[in-house]
Amino acid sequence: MYYIFKAATRNYRAYVAVLFLNLLVPPLLLATLASRLLLSQDSAWIIRALWYLLATPIYWTVRIQYGDWANRRRAKKLGAVMAPEIHGKWPGNLDTLAIFAKSRQSGYAAASIQELFDSLGKNVHTINLRVLWQDGIITRDHHVMKQVLATGFDDFAKGRSRLHDLLGDGVFNTDGAEWKAHRALTRPFFARERVTDFEHFDKYSNKVIDALRKRTEDGESIDLQDLFTRFTLDAAGEFLFGVPDFNTLDAPLPRPGQTTLGPKGSSPPETQSTPYTDFVKAFEGTLVAIAPRVMRGSLWPFWELSTNATSKYNKTISDWMRPFVRGAIEAKKARVKLTEKNGDANIAAPDAGSLLDHIAQSTEDEKLIGDELINILLASRDTTACLLSFLIYLLALHPDKLARLREEILSEVPSGAPSYDNVRRLKYLRACLNETLRIFPPVPFNVKDTTKPTVLRTSELNPDGSPKMIYVPYANTPVRYATITMQQRKDLWGSDATEFIPERWIERESVNEITADPFKFIAFNAGPRICLGQNFAYNEASFLVIRILQNFDSFQVRQREDAPAGCLPPKEWKEKSGHRQAVEEVWPKVAATLYSRGGIWIKMKIATS
Repeated sequence: MYYIFKAATRNYRAYVAVLFLNLLVPPLLLATLASRLLLSQDSAWIIRALWYLLATPIYWTVRIQYGDWANRRRAKKLGAVMAPEIHGKWPGNLDTLAIFAKSRQSGYAAASIQELFDSLGKNVHTINLRVLWQDGIITRDHHVMKQVLATGFDDFAKGRSRLHDLLGDGVFNTDGAEWKAHRALTRPFFARERVTDFEHFDKYSNKVIDALRKRTEDGESIDLQDLFTRFTLDAAGEFLFGVPDFNTLDAPLPRPGQTTLGPKGSSPPETQSTPYTDFVKAFEGTLVAIAPRVMRGSLWPFWELSTNATSKYNKTISDWMRPFVRGAIEAKKARVKLTEKNGDANIAAPDAGSLLDHIAQSTEDEKLIGDELINILLASRDTTACLLSFLIYLLALHPDKLARLREEILSEVPSGAPSYDNVRRLKYLRACLNETLRIFPPVPFNVKDTTKPTVLRTSELNPDGSPKMIYVPYANTPVRYATITMQQRKDLWGSDATEFIPERWIERESVNEITADPFKFIAFNAGPRICLGQNFAYNEASFLVIRILQNFDSFQVRQREDAPAGCLPPKEWKEKSGHRQAVEEVWPKVAATLYSRGGIWIKMKIATS
């Protein structure tokens, strides 16, 4: 039943219509029946109007109160309790959504979520937002996340149409048999022999080094978020699309003090509009536009009744993707014709073996192919670029960690391209990557919907020492999990949880703690939907960091001097002692992925040894 409902509500305006019918039809039907029994035929029209006017609020007040009572009773029978509820100042907790909206504009990533939890107690890790009296769970509890992602996998699904405008019917936005088919299709392209082929990494990392050297020789900083996004896109183009000539690294780069604020980072130079620059603005605009939907839950369509927030970007993204998709389909047809002519079945198989060729071999549905590619492109471009950007930023803030990492790299591979075995032996490099992913997870929030009434097993304890169980009484209830908040919890990671300490991934005692409780680190998701590209991301990021540290020995954050106007952290952050805000020199924000507002501007020094 859940999946039928999901399919029926992909048109979000139809979903709103269903909600309104559900809101009005039952009370009005009951009012009509009751009026025939209780009101005489000659009752004044004002009496009848008042009767119908009061029917809806009375009906829903009684139904909500009775439902809450029945749910508490059912929870008690199951040995559970209801999730602690937020009690806002406005009816229906609408001020909670206002807090989230304000936080998106001027707050630190996840700060408003942290404050909501703390308002109910330091040991409360799962709460019910209860906006407009609808259940909406949000958690920073790694035990609940374990259930959502792994042990209770079949009890949760990706939800309604929040991300459908961007991800369509791709692997990240489907469930059940459809999801399994998508995953089986993409899995072969992340096998070990593919993700350890470093040749294309070398090609594009050389372009990055050239750009960094040129900017350093000019005595200027560079927006690493923009640069690394180009690097990951060019590398993904060859690996996934079989297209070696995206060449986004060859296009003009933003210059310090001369660029404007884009949807996420700094905007590419306006002097030459290209399909790439148009695509980037549209793609990033979509990521920003869909982010509020996660926190608004099932109510998000009400904010977009008149205009879909992503509609102005969809055509640009489709226009950019279409030539690649059609080219792959035409190449497939050409191979089939050649097979029929020569009688050699091997010719029909794609020779390059890119993901695009492989999908086109299975279907000629342009939308389906495009959806799959956008899904994988989001994972391979934005998430790895986020990791690289924030790692170099953290190393700039911690020169002692930079010196130790550089010493390890130069002792293993002092120059030239590293091999897979080189990367595997660099333990401190992996520790730095993991610590960056812990503090700044590329996907800081995610959400799944219950498929049936569910009991959540939490890490909180009852007075008798048993785990507290939380009852979620309805299907289609969004369960949002805040990875970024959980991975900075001091009761899980220690009093230094907000600090950059790669050593925690090397020292035996802390490593044993992480190994014993692995769901407190889920930067790559977990369970059956764990990221297929995890090793690809580690290898790609490691390769580029090695090449950068072979060539440069110090980094300086230049956000205040060189970033576009309007992207410096608010002054009041400095007062947030004990939180990341107090030390931040960039402004981390949340779209579908984590990013730094206005980019990350770093000035480097070319190594002398």
